[in-house]
Amino acid sequence: MIGKVSASMCDSEARLSLLGAVCLVQDYVSEFYGKNHIDQTSMRRNWGAMWVFSKTRLKLHRPIMWNEEYRVECFVSSKTSVKMVVDTYFYVGDDRVLSCQIENCMVDIASQKIRRIDDVLANIIPSQTKMEGAFGRFDFVGEKVDEITVRSTSIDYCHHTNNTEYIRFVLNLLSVEEQILHPKSEFEIHYLAQTHEGDSLSMYSEKVRESTFVSIMCGDKKVTQCVIK
Repeated sequence: MIGKVSASMCDSEARLSLLGAVCLVQDYVSEFYGKNHIDQTSMRRNWGAMWVFSKTRLKLHRPIMWNEEYRVECFVSSKTSVKMVVDTYFYVGDDRVLSCQIENCMVDIASQKIRRIDDVLANIIPSQTKMEGAFGRFDFVGEKVDEITVRSTSIDYCHHTNNTEYIRFVLNLLSVEEQILHPKSEFEIHYLAQTHEGDSLSMYSEKVRESTFVSIMCGDKKVTQCVIK
């Protein structure tokens, strides 16, 4: 797959933003699922199930500029009975400029319980290639810094808050000046619960050296935890 960085994907310095990057990755993962007939529409129609992203980690190895052309590879890197990990790489020439890893689970729509992935995807064999590193573990609260109400434009076609919107909420805690002087190139987010239109979300943040930890709560429920650096 070949693409080019468009203006809508860029930050104030005409670089592919972290938000733009994760939006692109999710689009390419959806396209990859579509080619394998396991996209959300097919899953709902054929198996009464849907994919839920549980974790995402992304790293920009160097800035990708507006109008720069890239090549994309997307593949399953690991699979267990209840989790599947999809890796996405962007290349400019022979250089990998972006790496992303998304962990999914499959949820039965009627029961809202986790389903066995091999019931649907027994024929998908994971690649031997895998993004460097591993998903981290973190648990924190921090200081309350903002409140957000989920609006209609944040809702996806599963009628939950779109995963990318949580990245937008997190990045909006950083000023333009901070993002120019200290560009962010890496993040990891864990999705712990779903939210819906009208929900009130509380944002908690804590800075540790070069990293910013952000926790999003809906009442007493932890929704996401994220680290950005």
